[in-house]
Amino acid sequence: HNVDNQYGWIKKWVDKEVKSNTWRDRININGAYNLENQEVIIVDSDSINTQSTIELYKKIESLNENMSTIYIIRDNARYYANSLVKEYLETSKIKEICLPPYSPNLNLIERLWLFFKKNVTYNKYYETFSIFKEVVINFFNNDILSCKEQLITFITKNSMKPLWF
Repeated sequence: HNVDNQYGWIKKWVDKEVKSNTWRDRININGAYNLENQEVIIVDSDSINTQSTIELYKKIESLNENMSTIYIIRDNARYYANSLVKEYLETSKIKEICLPPYSPNLNLIERLWLFFKKNVTYNKYYETFSIFKEVVINFFNNDILSCKEQLITFITKNSMKPLWF
Protein backbone atom coordinates (compact mmCIF):
# COMPACT_ATOMS: atom_id res chain seq x y z
CA HIS A 1 0.00 0.00 0.00
CA ASN A 2 2.87 2.34 -0.77
CA VAL A 3 2.90 5.10 -3.35
CA ASP A 4 3.40 3.77 -6.88
CA ASN A 5 5.23 6.70 -8.48
CA GLN A 6 4.59 6.72 -12.22
CA TYR A 7 5.26 10.27 -13.33
CA GLY A 8 5.90 13.74 -12.03
CA TRP A 9 7.33 17.12 -12.95
CA ILE A 10 9.97 18.37 -10.59
CA LYS A 11 12.04 21.49 -11.19
CA LYS A 12 15.72 20.87 -11.64
CA TRP A 13 17.71 21.17 -8.37
CA VAL A 14 14.52 20.98 -6.27
CA ASP A 15 14.13 18.10 -3.83
CA LYS A 16 10.69 16.48 -3.82
CA GLU A 17 9.68 14.43 -0.82
CA VAL A 18 7.63 11.31 -1.53
CA LYS A 19 5.68 10.02 1.44
CA SER A 20 5.75 6.29 2.05
CA ASN A 21 4.67 3.74 4.59
CA THR A 22 6.97 1.30 6.32
CA TRP A 23 4.54 -1.48 7.14
CA ARG A 24 3.84 -4.32 4.77
CA ASP A 25 0.11 -4.92 5.10
CA ARG A 26 -1.56 -6.15 1.98
CA ILE A 27 -5.02 -6.67 0.61
CA ASN A 28 -5.73 -9.87 -1.31
CA ILE A 29 -8.39 -9.62 -3.98
CA ASN A 30 -9.55 -12.50 -6.13
CA GLY A 31 -11.66 -11.19 -8.98
CA ALA A 32 -13.57 -11.90 -12.15
CA TYR A 33 -14.41 -9.59 -15.05
CA ASN A 34 -17.28 -10.01 -17.50
CA LEU A 35 -16.25 -8.61 -20.89
CA GLU A 36 -19.84 -8.42 -22.15
CA ASN A 37 -21.24 -6.10 -19.46
CA GLN A 38 -18.09 -4.82 -17.66
CA GLU A 39 -19.30 -6.39 -14.41
CA VAL A 40 -16.58 -6.94 -11.82
CA ILE A 41 -16.93 -9.44 -8.98
CA ILE A 42 -14.35 -9.52 -6.21
CA VAL A 43 -13.64 -11.44 -3.04
CA ASP A 44 -11.42 -9.86 -0.38
CA SER A 45 -9.72 -12.55 1.69
CA ASP A 46 -6.68 -13.23 3.85
CA SER A 47 -4.91 -14.89 0.94
CA ILE A 48 -5.56 -15.99 -2.62
CA ASN A 49 -5.95 -19.73 -2.37
CA THR A 50 -8.35 -22.60 -2.97
CA GLN A 51 -10.89 -21.35 -0.44
CA SER A 52 -10.99 -17.81 -1.85
CA THR A 53 -11.32 -19.22 -5.37
CA ILE A 54 -14.30 -21.38 -4.36
CA GLU A 55 -15.80 -18.36 -2.57
CA LEU A 56 -15.40 -16.30 -5.77
CA TYR A 57 -16.99 -19.06 -7.87
CA LYS A 58 -19.94 -19.30 -5.46
CA LYS A 59 -20.41 -15.53 -5.65
CA ILE A 60 -20.33 -15.62 -9.46
CA GLU A 61 -22.92 -18.42 -9.48
CA SER A 62 -25.21 -16.64 -7.02
CA LEU A 63 -25.15 -13.48 -9.15
CA ASN A 64 -25.88 -15.49 -12.32
CA GLU A 65 -28.54 -17.94 -11.13
CA ASN A 66 -30.45 -17.77 -14.43
CA MET A 67 -27.51 -19.06 -16.48
CA SER A 68 -27.19 -22.77 -17.16
CA THR A 69 -23.44 -22.63 -17.84
CA ILE A 70 -20.86 -20.04 -16.81
CA TYR A 71 -17.52 -20.05 -18.60
CA ILE A 72 -14.50 -18.75 -16.73
CA ILE A 73 -11.24 -18.14 -18.53
CA ARG A 74 -8.44 -18.59 -16.03
CA ASP A 75 -4.68 -18.59 -15.84
CA ASN A 76 -2.58 -21.47 -14.53
CA ALA A 77 -2.32 -20.52 -10.87
CA ARG A 78 -1.92 -23.60 -8.68
CA TYR A 79 -5.03 -22.95 -6.60
CA TYR A 80 -7.24 -23.48 -9.68
CA ALA A 81 -5.88 -27.00 -10.15
CA ASN A 82 -6.46 -27.96 -6.52
CA SER A 83 -8.54 -31.07 -5.87
CA LEU A 84 -11.05 -29.08 -3.77
CA VAL A 85 -11.70 -26.69 -6.67
CA LYS A 86 -12.06 -29.64 -9.07
CA GLU A 87 -14.47 -31.30 -6.64
CA TYR A 88 -16.51 -28.08 -6.40
CA LEU A 89 -16.64 -27.75 -10.19
CA GLU A 90 -18.13 -31.25 -10.57
CA THR A 91 -21.49 -29.99 -9.28
CA SER A 92 -21.11 -26.39 -10.44
CA LYS A 93 -22.46 -24.49 -13.45
CA ILE A 94 -18.94 -23.16 -13.97
CA LYS A 95 -16.76 -24.53 -16.75
CA GLU A 96 -13.14 -23.43 -16.78
CA ILE A 97 -11.14 -22.59 -19.88
CA CYS A 98 -7.40 -22.60 -19.21
CA LEU A 99 -5.14 -20.05 -20.83
CA PRO A 100 -1.80 -21.21 -22.21
CA PRO A 101 1.09 -20.89 -19.76
CA TYR A 102 2.87 -17.53 -19.60
CA SER A 103 0.28 -15.59 -21.58
CA PRO A 104 -0.73 -12.52 -19.53
CA ASN A 105 -1.55 -10.74 -22.80
CA LEU A 106 -4.54 -13.08 -23.19
CA ASN A 107 -5.74 -12.65 -19.62
CA LEU A 108 -8.15 -9.70 -19.56
CA ILE A 109 -8.20 -9.60 -15.75
CA GLU A 110 -4.61 -8.33 -15.99
CA ARG A 111 -5.94 -5.32 -17.89
CA LEU A 112 -8.48 -4.76 -15.11
CA TRP A 113 -5.73 -4.83 -12.46
CA LEU A 114 -3.77 -2.28 -14.51
CA PHE A 115 -6.88 -0.09 -14.81
CA PHE A 116 -7.35 -0.35 -11.05
CA LYS A 117 -3.73 0.59 -10.34
CA LYS A 118 -3.91 3.61 -12.66
CA ASN A 119 -7.04 4.84 -10.88
CA VAL A 120 -6.23 3.97 -7.26
CA THR A 121 -2.50 3.55 -6.63
CA TYR A 122 -0.52 5.56 -9.19
CA ASN A 123 0.93 8.67 -7.56
CA LYS A 124 -1.41 8.45 -4.56
CA TYR A 125 -0.47 8.28 -0.91
CA TYR A 126 -2.75 6.76 1.72
CA GLU A 127 -1.95 7.62 5.32
CA THR A 128 -3.14 4.31 6.79
CA PHE A 129 -3.78 0.82 5.53
CA SER A 130 -7.43 1.02 6.60
CA ILE A 131 -7.96 4.09 4.38
CA PHE A 132 -6.21 2.33 1.50
CA LYS A 133 -8.32 -0.81 1.91
CA GLU A 134 -11.52 1.25 2.06
CA VAL A 135 -10.58 3.06 -1.18
CA VAL A 136 -9.75 -0.25 -2.92
CA ILE A 137 -12.99 -1.98 -1.91
CA ASN A 138 -15.01 1.14 -2.73
CA PHE A 139 -13.40 1.31 -6.17
CA PHE A 140 -14.48 -2.23 -7.06
CA ASN A 141 -17.91 -2.05 -5.41
CA ASN A 142 -18.95 1.49 -6.43
CA ASP A 143 -16.52 3.68 -8.37
CA ILE A 144 -15.95 1.21 -11.17
CA LEU A 145 -19.63 1.52 -12.12
CA SER A 146 -18.98 5.11 -13.21
CA CYS A 147 -15.94 3.96 -15.24
CA LYS A 148 -17.77 1.61 -17.62
CA GLU A 149 -17.12 3.82 -20.67
CA GLN A 150 -13.41 3.86 -19.87
CA LEU A 151 -13.42 0.10 -19.25
CA ILE A 152 -15.01 -0.54 -22.66
CA THR A 153 -12.09 1.17 -24.37
CA PHE A 154 -9.38 -0.05 -21.98
CA ILE A 155 -10.40 -3.72 -21.86
CA THR A 156 -11.58 -5.04 -25.21
CA LYS A 157 -11.33 -8.25 -27.16
CA ASN A 158 -8.75 -6.41 -29.26
CA SER A 159 -6.64 -5.74 -26.16
CA MET A 160 -5.66 -9.40 -26.08
CA LYS A 161 -2.36 -8.67 -27.77
CA PRO A 162 1.06 -7.95 -26.31
CA LEU A 163 1.06 -4.91 -24.05
CA TRP A 164 3.81 -2.39 -24.67
CA PHE A 165 4.14 0.51 -22.26
